[in-house]
Amino acid sequence: MIFSSRRNSLLWTVCAVVLVLASSGCRGFFVKPTLNSITVTPSNPSLQVGQTMQLIATGNFSDGSTGSVSNVSWTSGDATHVTVSSSGLIKGIANTTTGVTITATSGAASGSATVTVGQSSTVTVSCNSCSRNTISLTTNGGAGSIVTFTATQGGTDVTSSANWSSSNQSVITTPSAGSATLGGLTGLVTITATTSGGSGSAQITVTP
Repeated sequence: MIFSSRRNSLLWTVCAVVLVLASSGCRGFFVKPTLNSITVTPSNPSLQVGQTMQLIATGNFSDGSTGSVSNVSWTSGDATHVTVSSSGLIKGIANTTTGVTITATSGAASGSATVTVGQSSTVTVSCNSCSRNTISLTTNGGAGSIVTFTATQGGTDVTSSANWSSSNQSVITTPSAGSATLGGLTGLVTITATTSGGSGSAQITVTP
């Protein structure tokens, strides 16, 4: 009888513990992982004006897992060039010279992608002061006279934002925002314009 009583008491205790765990959802045994950060893909998309593309937000959780994220808020760093919908659909509005940051946020976690519009990898360099990429020192005023260049990329003027270089500064100095000077010597010189999306160059012959 004593053994039976003890057994019944133990069964009642086990049942009570089970009921408590069930009612509490076993919170003491299972901890919901927290969202640490968000990865946005593709991370560096390129669009043309009027083109759309779907961005995806993937959560990186504290337990090392990844998965979909709920209640994501999407924002554009420059909606005059790239817009983004509440579902992460981006649209090219105008050509860009630098990337536009699109951010996905959920609570304290966030992630971003950098979007360019209308840019191609090719930069076209044109000499405004040349005749068929040839400059005459006599015609253009000799040493110290100004020579101007234009750089375009994907139909966008990137002259002021490009990084310029000259292969021989004694012939033509390195342009600043497309403006250079004749050094006084003659010969062949390569003028190069470089942007974050690519580079291009023009070979200029300076004659006496």
